[in-house]
Amino acid sequence: MNPPNPTSPLKTWTKTADRPLRSRAKSLGIWLFAHFVGVAVPWRAVRQTDGRALLAYEHERLRALAQAGERVPPVVAFDGHSLVTGDIGSTLDHCLHTALETERLPLMCAASADLAAFHARGQWHGGAQTRNLTWDGEHFARLDFEELLQPGLPLATVQLYDVLQLVFSLSRYFEVSGPSAVLAVLNAYQASSRQAVSTSGHAAPDLQAFLHHLLPRLRLVSRLAAWSGRLDGSRELKRLRTVLDGMAAFVQQGTSG
Repeated sequence: MNPPNPTSPLKTWTKTADRPLRSRAKSLGIWLFAHFVGVAVPWRAVRQTDGRALLAYEHERLRALAQAGERVPPVVAFDGHSLVTGDIGSTLDHCLHTALETERLPLMCAASADLAAFHARGQWHGGAQTRNLTWDGEHFARLDFEELLQPGLPLATVQLYDVLQLVFSLSRYFEVSGPSAVLAVLNAYQASSRQAVSTSGHAAPDLQAFLHHLLPRLRLVSRLAAWSGRLDGSRELKRLRTVLDGMAAFVQQGTSG
């Protein structure tokens, strides 16, 4: 086991190799969704069968990201069966939930811009939902790196998947602020990406082209759901339509610019 870090944070989190792994049904759901949105995730990347291998993979990713200067949970100890990491603060989801309404959109845009800068440094997350991002009032940090998406997929594809994960995880807040907030978040990503890429040299994923290709598929889901009175009036579908309207505005902005 790695020796304890003498500067270990007071609060720690432990993952073990014998914790419940993702079920076959949940793995299939993730695999189908990813393929539906145009991200051909290999089945072996979503099906979790070996807890020790999964833990070792996350341990290596945390070490590599920390060595690259990225803000991730510090590894306190790892013995192959247990991974102990330091706490890195409140999740973005919690911060948004407790924030004033006027504070939410700036924070969402800041998170999107930070993700773009992270990508411009040649990195990817694999689990960029609000529950896996933290905010301490000054910096964003990332946690949960057990998704085996590379080297099986191109970097740009995984980065685009990150953007989708972030945007869809923000949908509950877009429900209140509307499509203009979705557009603002996507614009924040694009502006930050262009600025960061100009200095980093890493190629930026083409978000507008990706969404242009994706929108017809998602619009089809919305139209099919309209046949059901129960689904058509559901909160989930209303949130989806808000996100789609914002994405459409983002794509149109690129074609008319």
